[in-house]
Amino acid sequence: MRYASVMYLYKGREDEYKKRHDELWPELAEHLKQHGIRNYYIHLDANESDPNANRLYATFDADDLDAKALAAHPVMQRWWEYMADIMETKTPSFEPVADALEEVFRFNVLQPDKTRVVAVLDIGKTNIKICLMDGQTGALLHIAKRVNGVVDAPPYPHVAMDSIWHWIKDTLADLAQRYFIASIAITTHGATIACMKGDELALPILDYEYDGVSECKDEYDAVRPDFSESFSPRLPQGLNLGAQLFWQQKHFSGEFSGVDSLLLYPQYWGYKLSGNKAAEVTSLGCHTDLWNPTNCQFSSLCEQQKWSELFPEVMETGAKLGTILPELANELGLPASCVIFNGIHDSNASLVPYIGQPMEKLTVVSSGTWTVIATINGKLDSLQEDKDMLANVDALGRATPTIRFMGGREWEQLRSDSKATLSDVSFILEHGILAMPAFAKGGGPFARCEGRIINRGLELMPAQQSALADVYVALMTDYCLDLMDSSDTVIVEGAFSNNINFLTLLACMRSQNEIYASRDVTGTSGGAALLSNKSLKLKGRLSLAWCDAQIKPLLNLYRQQWRDLVGEL
Repeated sequence: MRYASVMYLYKGREDEYKKRHDELWPELAEHLKQHGIRNYYIHLDANESDPNANRLYATFDADDLDAKALAAHPVMQRWWEYMADIMETKTPSFEPVADALEEVFRFNVLQPDKTRVVAVLDIGKTNIKICLMDGQTGALLHIAKRVNGVVDAPPYPHVAMDSIWHWIKDTLADLAQRYFIASIAITTHGATIACMKGDELALPILDYEYDGVSECKDEYDAVRPDFSESFSPRLPQGLNLGAQLFWQQKHFSGEFSGVDSLLLYPQYWGYKLSGNKAAEVTSLGCHTDLWNPTNCQFSSLCEQQKWSELFPEVMETGAKLGTILPELANELGLPASCVIFNGIHDSNASLVPYIGQPMEKLTVVSSGTWTVIATINGKLDSLQEDKDMLANVDALGRATPTIRFMGGREWEQLRSDSKATLSDVSFILEHGILAMPAFAKGGGPFARCEGRIINRGLELMPAQQSALADVYVALMTDYCLDLMDSSDTVIVEGAFSNNINFLTLLACMRSQNEIYASRDVTGTSGGAALLSNKSLKLKGRLSLAWCDAQIKPLLNLYRQQWRDLVGEL
């Protein structure tokens, strides 16, 4: 944003004014930079008709300027007092008298030296990324990425907080040398919570795939809310956040008694960056047992256990938490004006570019470690708890029917390092080689089934193994879509949006739908960035997936055989 004002210089003090600015204090220059001020110009209008004053016209650019913090700093106060003898100032603050000017025209505006960006901290179960999006166009400019992991050590497997935090800081510090990071948006996987005691963790952040949480299964099942209230299915391991908290409260009662706040995973990182605590609905409503999505309030379980008292204020998704902590700004070279946003659950971030579309219903397939299928404006009455169906909560706070399975993880387990062609896919279909669910324990309609491959006595070549993986995830997606209240239009986001075999197979199986692949490679990061900057031009570039007529007859027979077998599971 450009700011412009007019100030008033005493007659005869023109040379002194210029001299003082030629010798601008370095600490003041640094203060202005830290608040994101750039392209600062002051022009003098020596008004001969006015014997009392000359006019100074000042313009500068800044995003999300905190004018109060800028003015309150001691260096700013000293500068104003220093200039008070040569220009009109206010009493008693010495702040220059300045009248704001309204912009009425601009032409051929040049970019500043550093491109202004939104940095998106995107923490998935498998990978951690920081994506830089152009602050005006939303174009992806840079991705920094590393593999995520778990610390398998006492007191239980937990998130590797220290290594993640060090990587985040090192990466931001490196990027800040080349880009002006005006804001940071956050998106993370769900089923993860931080138990805080003041500014520190009271307990390590538990890994949701820890089987030990199931030790309390019977006790927890006796107190958890009905599906009709929470729309959270009963999930294995720690995938229900309520089960995690229940287990920690029982097994670590001393530490848990000292917990004074609960921070969901996106908001934990927002707190680390800004020092401000908040709660937010997309993570609260992500199969947690803690939220009533139809009434938009904490669940009866959360109230009974008095956990609701430990959550900070529930803020609107995409709200500003504040600016970056001053000590972090100095350490990392970020502007003091860098705004931190409160974060969003990653699958719901994929919906953000579409929730403002005018169509009545829209189904989005978000693919990563999890394949999450959600229908915007869909009906909840089709949800079946035993099929791992649930109501997620979108960025507008609306209950959104959802089904998911661990598609990315299963695909990784089935595939080889060789890429499959449609010829390899045809080989799988012709020989009736079947992958029967499930190959991951985390969830999905067949989470309690043991995955197996019916190979008809054939040994698959590497590319054929990858073809089987493509066929399997397409069949599972098709099966899940049939269980859903899905729309005529289905948009595939994330990893599978670049898998041509997957898209072709899905288009062949679902002639009742138009299947589109998002060409926006940012996926969840793009949605998080859009929440933080409503002016971004993220409309989503889509390409229509086409059915291959040659494989469709084979695929129809193969699909029916697979469906018959899964019907027996």
